[in-house]
Amino acid sequence: MPGTAALMLVALHATAAVVGFGFGPVVPAWPVPPAPEAPAPAPTPTLSSEAPASPAPPGPAVRGFLPIRYVETSEPAVAITFDACATRTHLASFDRNVFDVVKREGIPITIFVSGRWVEAHGDVMTELAGDPLVEFGDHSYDHPHMSHLPVARIVEEIDQTEAALARYGKRSVAFRPPFGEWSHRLVYVVQDLRLPTVTWDVVSGDPSARTTTDGMIRNVLGKARPGSIIIFHINGRGWKTAEALPAILRGLRERGFRVVPLSALMASASSRVTARPTPGAPPPTPPNPVVAPIPIAPGDTPPPVVPLRAATLPPPLPPAGHAAP
Repeated sequence: MPGTAALMLVALHATAAVVGFGFGPVVPAWPVPPAPEAPAPAPTPTLSSEAPASPAPPGPAVRGFLPIRYVETSEPAVAITFDACATRTHLASFDRNVFDVVKREGIPITIFVSGRWVEAHGDVMTELAGDPLVEFGDHSYDHPHMSHLPVARIVEEIDQTEAALARYGKRSVAFRPPFGEWSHRLVYVVQDLRLPTVTWDVVSGDPSARTTTDGMIRNVLGKARPGSIIIFHINGRGWKTAEALPAILRGLRERGFRVVPLSALMASASSRVTARPTPGAPPPTPPNPVVAPIPIAPGDTPPPVVPLRAATLPPPLPPAGHAAP
C-alpha cells in the first residue's frame, strides 16, 4: 500500500506520544489551521496516497484533536445523517422505506458507509451515487473499534472504503468512527488524511428495538438546535425510522429549521472544527459536552482484529439475500 514507510514512522511516534485516549463525543473548540498544499493526485483513489499520515505531535497537542459533534452557527440549519454499516459477519441490508421518505421529502442527506456495505449493495450504491441529494461519509471498512487499532490499520480501514466509493465516482466528506468511539490519536490520523471526524449531538436511538416512534420524534425534536448533526440508520437497523421520519421533518420545519448537507453545515463560516491547540497549552474544557452513545445490539461487536488484505478489492456482491445484523 502507498505510504507504508510513512505509516511505520507514524506508528512509532504515536505510540510514544499519546498519553491515554479519551472516549465519548465532545464539542471541538479551536479554529482550523491553514491546510498544507495538496500534492499532485496519485493514480490510486485512496486518501493515504494523496496525503500520507505524518508523525503525531507531542502528547498535549495530540490530546487537542477532537471530533465535530455539532457546528456552532446562528443559522437554523441541521444535518440529517445515516449510518450504513456492515461488519465481517453481517453485511446488513438497506431500508428502502426510509429512503423513500427522504426522496419524497426532497431533503439532502449524508450516508456514512462502511466499505463492506458498499461492496454488498451494488445496485443500491448505483442508485444512491446518482442522487444529487446524497453525499457520503467514511464509516470504516468493516466496523472495528478504530481507537484500538494501530495507525497502519486505521489508514487501511479508511482507504478500503474510499476505494469502494471511488468505483461509483464518490469520496467521503467526513469520517464517523464506528460505535461513536474515538481517541485523540484517531482524530489526528484521520485529519492527516484530509477528513474531519464527525460524530453527532442528536441521537435518534433507532438501532434499538425498544425505541418507539413517538420516543424518536420527541427525542429528535426536543434536542435539535442550530448546527445539530442528527444520526439515524439506513442499514436494516432503523426499527422505527421510516415511521418517525416524516413527523420529525415536519416538526423541524415548523420550528424554522432547514435540512442542509453535512458538508455545507461544516463549511459555514462560524463552524468550530478539530484543530491542534497552542503547543504546550492544555486543551480547554469543552462547554457542556453531551454524551450520546449509539445503543449497540448484542453480537454487533466485530471479532478480534486481523490484517486486511492489501490486494485490490473484489467486485461488489449481489445485494439480495443479506439479512440485517
